[in-house]
Amino acid sequence: MDAKTDEPIPYAAVKVNGTAKFTSTDAEGNFTIDGLCSKSNTLFISSIGYADLTQDHENDSNATFYLIQKITGLEEVTVEAERLKEVGTESISQVVLDQAEIKSIPTQSLGSALSSVQGVTFASVGNNIQLPIIHGLSGNRIIVLNNGLKHGFQNWGEEHAPEIDITSASRITLIKGATGVRYGSEALGGAILVESTALDLNTPFYTDLGVSGETNGQGFNTNLELGSGSENWSYYLNGSFTQIGDRTAPDYNLTNSGKEETALGAGLLHHHKNWDVSVRYSFLDQNLAILRTSFLTSPEAFIRSINADEPVIIDPLSRDIREPNQVTQHHLAKAQVDWRYSDAGKLTFIGGFQLNKRQEFDVRRNADLPIVDLDLVTNDYQLEWTHPSWNGLKGLLGIQYFSQNNDNNPGTLNSPIVPNYNIERFSTFIVEKMEKDRNTFEAGLRLDFESNNVRGREPNNDLFRDEFSFTNLTASVGYVREFTDGSFRTNLGTAWRTANPFELFSFGQNRWRLIYGLLRYEENNGEISTDNVARFDESEVQPERGYKFINEFRINKNDNEHVLTVYSNYIENYIFDRPINVTTTVRGPSLAFIFDQADALFLGADYNWRTRWTTSISTDLGLSYLWTRNIGDDEPLINQPPISTSLSIQWDQGTFLGLSSSIVKLRSSYTFEQFQAPRTIPIQAIVDGSETVTLDSEIFDVLDPPEGYFLLDLSWSFGFKNLSGSIAVQNVLNTSYRSYLNDLRYFADEPGRNLILSLNYQFKPRKTND
Repeated sequence: MDAKTDEPIPYAAVKVNGTAKFTSTDAEGNFTIDGLCSKSNTLFISSIGYADLTQDHENDSNATFYLIQKITGLEEVTVEAERLKEVGTESISQVVLDQAEIKSIPTQSLGSALSSVQGVTFASVGNNIQLPIIHGLSGNRIIVLNNGLKHGFQNWGEEHAPEIDITSASRITLIKGATGVRYGSEALGGAILVESTALDLNTPFYTDLGVSGETNGQGFNTNLELGSGSENWSYYLNGSFTQIGDRTAPDYNLTNSGKEETALGAGLLHHHKNWDVSVRYSFLDQNLAILRTSFLTSPEAFIRSINADEPVIIDPLSRDIREPNQVTQHHLAKAQVDWRYSDAGKLTFIGGFQLNKRQEFDVRRNADLPIVDLDLVTNDYQLEWTHPSWNGLKGLLGIQYFSQNNDNNPGTLNSPIVPNYNIERFSTFIVEKMEKDRNTFEAGLRLDFESNNVRGREPNNDLFRDEFSFTNLTASVGYVREFTDGSFRTNLGTAWRTANPFELFSFGQNRWRLIYGLLRYEENNGEISTDNVARFDESEVQPERGYKFINEFRINKNDNEHVLTVYSNYIENYIFDRPINVTTTVRGPSLAFIFDQADALFLGADYNWRTRWTTSISTDLGLSYLWTRNIGDDEPLINQPPISTSLSIQWDQGTFLGLSSSIVKLRSSYTFEQFQAPRTIPIQAIVDGSETVTLDSEIFDVLDPPEGYFLLDLSWSFGFKNLSGSIAVQNVLNTSYRSYLNDLRYFADEPGRNLILSLNYQFKPRKTND
């Protein structure tokens, strides 16, 4: 059986050492060897994609043998066993990015790495802060699991992205459906599973060294990993460093747009009979610059900046990171114990601790002091029981305790944008599946109880406290049908999400915006009042509840693969922010926003067509469409992904001019103008009073959505013995464009052409034991 998934391994080879007797397992992983003379024998078991196993066995007893998944190097060919989907997610559309795809551009963010998948893009604040969007939803409507733990970070607003070191990830799984049952509340849009290096046994010592450089921003990255595995132990150590200076758009410099990142990681596994004990640790330090021209100190300059064709502040290129910027350190520690107490039964305990320290700096008189200084501590304890098959049912039951403690540190000389708070969540869940012929049925239930304790200050600086709690039941049902030439998957899942502290209690300046949470304002005679903080139980605020129905049709025939994903997502009490006014503060003019709630509907489809024209040439055509609507107020939603399409042509030359591999890829994409955008009210009209905006006014934006744009990317990847690498050119045509989903599109274009060179050398590549 597979040691990780507890699934049977068919057609594995089994040999009795010292004899000529051998056999292979059947489709259910079973085998029998008769006619043995000794009471005990040593069995040698092997299967493609798994580490070989040598184990003593008493002949008069039954036993279950577990093989560990492994990547095996056979000269220049790499073979990896396909991993099975986790129970509870098999009926949901999924996409997996392997290590080669992830590391092709080691300086990219998690959001950027996933953006090549149909139905996925990212919202951004400049070039460094990028949040993944799945089918129109982002932020804490998407669960990010970092090595099995919900990533604990300041997951509010558009300017906080998950602190994930992309170079340490060996595999990223994107799940497009509502996964609230399996992974917890908030997964209205989907889940992202980030896995670091596997702790494989029986792995020779290896060292991987990678370096890369890029022209736009004069950036570079270097990363190193080493590890080894014996019969009972396995470990790895890795680290990386990235530095990028100011980027450039085709026509000007993007002043203060660089970044610095330092990452470290380690893992250790001990295997003993039916027990596996592992520990992991990761650390990431980031210093991210935010475009300087997004902060101005006079109403006239603010209006001129938004209406200008280029930034009003353009300085010479620099590698220095100045205000405004964000400095973050994220620590993650995890321990896991697996006990296989029977042939098909397993208990898993996971304990996790995370510390997220965040400081944000702005352009002001005391610029050396942060305007935001937060410490977030996250604890996560999980116990899961993978039970033996019972009347055809396979699945698991689990319980979870999750807590977060967020504190503002003193010394900012600024009112906290979010209050201090504690969150505790107790959960229990069950997911089951049944397989019959080519059909798979799965279902799950989850019960969550969450309590919140909040401490903050009123506008007059008086203290306020609030406590509130929620209980919620989440469910999902799914079905998979396998055909000779394809498959069909369908899943209906529910998920829920409470308003986060930022959406409830935010009050004050947040970059170039002034923001008021749901409990921070009220309407009095047509005017907005922000003098008091409402208690949650006395307000009309309700948790979001999502109902996502997703279907995937997949056809593989005659070197053609067609994948069509169609989905709908109805969200009750959808929380969103919208502009309401322009206000001048002591730190300069700001566009004022408030949070609001309404029922919303998301309808969309993703389509992929992959075909192989010859043995070496293939193409990949993709299209994503999303229609959204605030059906409560019958008006559009703001900041939703526009229609996009892409076409890739790949030429796999195989061995070429002495190289062991050579692949050339040309990718073109076109992003349409967002024709579903809200109406536009020029910011000047709000400032001079010619346009009046109230809480009952239709939603608006202060700038028209940018025009559609065409991008062309080119890359060549190659291998030579232990060396692999790539040369890539992003935005080959040096196109000037602005992304509708970039919060700084009001001030500047996106970066221009970028040439990236990446090299990776394996000092001792992994090999399979003979």
